[in-house]
Amino acid sequence: MRILCLNANTTPYVTETVATAMRGALGTTGEVVEATARFGPAIIKTRLDHAVATHGIVDAAAHHRDVDAVMLAVSFDTAREALREVLDVPVIGMTEASVAMARMRGARIGYVSLGSAPKALYLETLPHCGIDRDLAGWESVEAPAAYAPGDKSAVDQVLSEACVRLGDQGADVVLLLGAVLAGAAARVQASSPLPVVDGGVAGALMARAMVDLSTPKQATGSFAVRQETPMSGVSDALAQFQVPEG
Repeated sequence: MRILCLNANTTPYVTETVATAMRGALGTTGEVVEATARFGPAIIKTRLDHAVATHGIVDAAAHHRDVDAVMLAVSFDTAREALREVLDVPVIGMTEASVAMARMRGARIGYVSLGSAPKALYLETLPHCGIDRDLAGWESVEAPAAYAPGDKSAVDQVLSEACVRLGDQGADVVLLLGAVLAGAAARVQASSPLPVVDGGVAGALMARAMVDLSTPKQATGSFAVRQETPMSGVSDALAQFQVPEG
């Protein structure tokens, strides 16, 4: 089983962080293939970043077709629907997977994100997750060390403190938003009063489950529509990235 760890931004460290968490979750049951967007924002923080990253991640996917599933290593689940339309393998958004798993642990979810700027973008780009439905609280924290290799003790301390505050706000479970926080749930769990979920582990497990289900490509419906609109000014791989026949 080969699962593509597909990063929408251009920071290889983010790809490596998510891939490491995925490998820890999958063990010997799956091979993780890494792919980082060739162009676009270093880190997605704004609407413009996200718009450009959508092109970048679809282009990267067009260059990595020989896989059994795709896990979007971007917490905005960027281009999820577009890739589901064009690919005949499961496409998993890391945040949709982590929200689903968090809901199995508690009735009310507390969210932790890095920095204050992305919160509005999360709410705009994740309507499929229905975050408002069971939102207990949201902690936007500053942890710049999360974005570079090295000691993560300061990052984990900030995350642990946010978990405590979310418990005080009535959360039953904490969800760590941000691809760069993949794998952090296991590190902070011992110091958190609540269960903690992150998208790297949740996405990997969900992708493996979807492959095991062997769900076929839809033969009818909106995701089975074949569209052959010519493209110009894009990579050759993307120009040939057509929706497969059902």
